[in-house]
Amino acid sequence: MKRYSVTAAAILTALACTQGHAQTVDATMPVLADAPKVATTQYWETPTASAVSTDTQYVPNLKIKPNTSKGKQTVEAPAVPVRIDADKMSYTGSTGDVYAQGDVVVTQGNQTLMSPRIEGNTKTTEYRTVGGYHFLENGGKTKDITGQNMTYRTSDHHFTADQAFGWNDPYYVKGQNATFDGETGHMEKGMVTTKHAMAFKHTPDYRVEGQDIKVYPGDKVVIKKPSFYIKNFKVLSLPSYTASLRHDKEGKFSIFSLVPKPTYSSDDGIGLHGSTEYPIGKHGEAYIDYRWYSKSGFKPKVGYRHYLPWATASIGYSKESNEYNDETVWVEKIGEVRLDTHTYHVGKSPVTVRGGVNAGYWKEGSVKGSHKEYYTEVSHDPIKLWKNADLRFLGGYQRDYYGYNGTIRSMPYWGARFQSKVGNRANVWVSYNQRNISYNNSPYRFDTTELPKELIYGGSYKLTRLDDVSVSVKTNMMSGQIDSVYYTWHRDLHSFDLYLTYKDAHRSNNDQWKIKFVGKDF
Repeated sequence: MKRYSVTAAAILTALACTQGHAQTVDATMPVLADAPKVATTQYWETPTASAVSTDTQYVPNLKIKPNTSKGKQTVEAPAVPVRIDADKMSYTGSTGDVYAQGDVVVTQGNQTLMSPRIEGNTKTTEYRTVGGYHFLENGGKTKDITGQNMTYRTSDHHFTADQAFGWNDPYYVKGQNATFDGETGHMEKGMVTTKHAMAFKHTPDYRVEGQDIKVYPGDKVVIKKPSFYIKNFKVLSLPSYTASLRHDKEGKFSIFSLVPKPTYSSDDGIGLHGSTEYPIGKHGEAYIDYRWYSKSGFKPKVGYRHYLPWATASIGYSKESNEYNDETVWVEKIGEVRLDTHTYHVGKSPVTVRGGVNAGYWKEGSVKGSHKEYYTEVSHDPIKLWKNADLRFLGGYQRDYYGYNGTIRSMPYWGARFQSKVGNRANVWVSYNQRNISYNNSPYRFDTTELPKELIYGGSYKLTRLDDVSVSVKTNMMSGQIDSVYYTWHRDLHSFDLYLTYKDAHRSNNDQWKIKFVGKDF
C-alpha cells in the first residue's frame, strides 16, 4: 500500500461542507509517496488558481511532505497548509479505495475535523467519516459541531450527515438527516436556539422546532410545522414559516423574531414585540414589526422593501418613538417612501459616504402634515489609537421640510466618537455632537434637537460576571453646564438583560428612575 495524498482533499471537502457553502474541489490523479515510518503526515496545498480570501474555494492539488528522518526534501512554499494526523493511511489503486484511520485529525488554517476513521473512493468521489465526527472552527468560537456520520461527494458537492448538534454562529442547532446540495441546506426534526438561551443540563429558555427546515442562502429560510417555545411552553405553532434573508448581509437572521417577546420600560409599561419578513420576487420583501405596550398601545410597522445594488427603497406605515426631555414620544408616519444608499468607501481610502431621501405624512397629536427630508454624511473607518481604543469623526447635512407650518430646517452637523477598553473590566467613552440648526427647529417633539451642542462622557465597570455599573454625563456646551447625569446598573439574567437607571437632572426638578427588561436576542 502507498499513501494517497488526495485523501486530504476528501477530508477537506467534507470539512468545508460543514460550513454550508459549495466547495470547488479538483479530485485529480493522486500524488503518491512511499509510506513513511511514522503515522503523522504533513500535506501542503498548492492552489492552481489565484488565492481567494474567502472560505469558498479549495483547490487540492497536493504535494506530499512525509515527516520522516530520510533525506531532505524540497516542496513549494505553501499557500494553504493542510495537516493530517492518523495512525494509518492507505490507498488501493485498482479499486480507488482510500482511508485514514485511528484518531484522524485534519487541520487547515482555523478549521479542524476529528474522526476515528475517514474513508472513500476516488472513482465514486464519495468520502465519509466513520464512528462520529467533531468539527471546530476558530477553536469552537464560530463552529463546534458533532455527529455520527458525514458523507460528501466531490463530483456534485453533495453533503449528508445523519445527525448534527452544536454551535453554528449565531445559533445552537440540532437535527437529523442534514443535507447540502451546493445551493440549499436542509435538516429534518430540527431545533434552533441561541447561546444566551442554551441550557446544556436543562431545557433552553426559548427555541424553535421544525419538522423540516430549508435554508436558501441569501434568499430565505422555510420551516415546515414550526413550533416556538419558551421553556416547555409552546407559544406559537404554524403550518409553515418563511423568513427573508435578503436584508442580512452577514448571513445571520433572527429566527425568533416572530415570537412575541416580553419587554418592560417605565415609560411604556409591559410590552410584547415581534417581527418578520416575507420575500417577494427576486429583490423584495414585505415586512411587519409589531409592538404592544400597556401604556402606549399598539405600535406597528408594515411595508415593502426593495433591494437595489446600491441602495434600499421602501414604502410603509409606522409608529416610531424617540426621547424628548427624557420622555418617550411617538410619531405616526403614513405612506412614507424612503431611499437610503449603502455606505461606500471613497476609492481605496478609509473615507465613507452615504445619503438618502424620504417623504411622507407625519402625525404627533395635533401636529400633523407632510414631511420631506434629504441627508448626506461623510465619515471614515475607525482610527485605532492603540489597542482597544477607537476614534471616529463624522460630518453631514440634513434638510427637513415640514408641511404643518411650512418651515424648513437646515442642519449641517458634525461630531466625534472615542471609546476605549481599560483592562478587563472597565470601558470609557467620549462623544461630541454639534448641530448647526437655523432658527427654525422641528414642530414635532419626535425629531426636535434639544441640545445643539452636547458633550457626553462616561465609563462602565464590571463588578461581577453578571453585574456592571456605568455613569454617563451629558453637558450643554452652549452654556457650559452639566445637563444631566445617568447612573445605571445592569444585570445579566441569562437570556434577558435588566437595566435600572437613575437620572440626576441637576438644574431642573426632573430627577427620575427608569427600569428596562429586554431579551438579548431580540
